[in-house]
Amino acid sequence: MAQLEFRSVTREYLLGQQTVRALDDVSLVIPEREFVSVIGPSGAGKSTMLHLMGGLDTPTSGQVLLAGQDLAALDDDGLSDIRRRTVGFVFQFFNLLPMLSAWENVAVPRLLDGASLASVKPRAVELLERVGLADRAEHRPGELSGGQMQRVAIARSLIMDPGVILADEPTGNVDSDTGRQILDLLTGIAHDEGARQSVVMVTHSLDAARCTDRTLLLVDGRMRADGPPAEVLPVFAGEAVPAATDPVATGGPVRSGS
Repeated sequence: MAQLEFRSVTREYLLGQQTVRALDDVSLVIPEREFVSVIGPSGAGKSTMLHLMGGLDTPTSGQVLLAGQDLAALDDDGLSDIRRRTVGFVFQFFNLLPMLSAWENVAVPRLLDGASLASVKPRAVELLERVGLADRAEHRPGELSGGQMQRVAIARSLIMDPGVILADEPTGNVDSDTGRQILDLLTGIAHDEGARQSVVMVTHSLDAARCTDRTLLLVDGRMRADGPPAEVLPVFAGEAVPAATDPVATGGPVRSGS
């Protein structure tokens, strides 16, 4: 089953009198239990793609389907509901609430869904145990290392049992050893046969991309390569990437994204 699908997705923005094309006719399917990395130079459209995947933005044309649901067919309440229940987010800078303990931070999505704090605590502590932080459950973020805070964020992303985990530079703010631990956790999530979850990770790290099952290469908003990291990373290194056409000189739209 496809957890996530793009059908000819284009996203354009108006910047003054100029049309900025952040994504250009991108199609892809992400099935269950796959760990996917998204790479590309700055301005390639990686963040735009992640925002569209998570229902944080809408395409100018094309369709984004999450768990088979066309996001364009949902109103604001429907989008909020599918974001809360179907997508887990992991951010580079953790986004933990400093006044809450680790387990309370993990519990936050369930609390927003109407559950009581007491009813959520067992599951939150269970997820902290899964990421190796059961002994830090009562600690606040200020008492945790960067790597520990990121593991709390990963546990939080799992509390709603989402089908898709979207990770934005999850190893970008930790040391290399901790980054390896984070990647091991994400790999375990994607390959858990009982969970049927997929992980999509935007990264600038080629070492991180090598740990994934599949790599998407974006260049100027276009999908330039899609396949195993061993095949795609040499393309990113420039061995098979043709020079981009200057859109201003040709009168076409500017392609830009982050």
